Amino acid sequence: MAWGFFMNMERLSLDIAKEHAKNMTNDNMEDDIFLDETKIKNNIKNGFIVITQLNTFIESFLNTILNNCIGYNEKELLKTSVDEKLEIIFLYYKKDLSVVKSQHTWERYKRIIKVRNEMIHFKKTYIGDGSWIPNFSIANIEAKTFFTQSYMEDSISQIILLGDIIAKELNLNTFHNINVFECDGRDGLVNYVYDKNMIDIDESRFEE
Repeated sequence: MAWGFFMNMERLSLDIAKEHAKNMTNDNMEDDIFLDETKIKNNIKNGFIVITQLNTFIESFLNTILNNCIGYNEKELLKTSVDEKLEIIFLYYKKDLSVVKSQHTWERYKRIIKVRNEMIHFKKTYIGDGSWIPNFSIANIEAKTFFTQSYMEDSISQIILLGDIIAKELNLNTFHNINVFECDGRDGLVNYVYDKNMIDIDESRFEE
């Protein structure tokens, strides 16, 4: 008998984000005024991957709800924005989306996406004057404080929590320790976010 195998982009994205956050430091400065080129370049390179993967996590999280919890299998909704997907999902479940959007975790998500979008659509290359690299801003957010290991690690925690908050409001569940690749041969639990009422879960999977 053949089993079905599934890949969890949520878990993969978080793993990638965590690995690159480990490569960062908390010091970007050459002195009290100017940035150190080696430090800031390393932190921006790794930090950009972190924030890109956190956006992928949220996109995948919402797509999983649409596909596996709601049962929507068409492509149109999967191509919409995060805000549009949230509106559709919360409308379907008849829940109040403002509860999520009033959370600090949502503000953090919007902040990192603001920087990510600015970098992806980067047009203005001028960053400032000085005898060395100045502490410049991207989307009005200082590079020296945004692109640090501590801020990126905290952002990972905040975005994981955002997923948990969304799931809780919808009466869904999250399984943080799910594998990147899962098989449905045990209990059918193959997704990061799921409806407990739809599957017979092996509770031993949640034991430490």
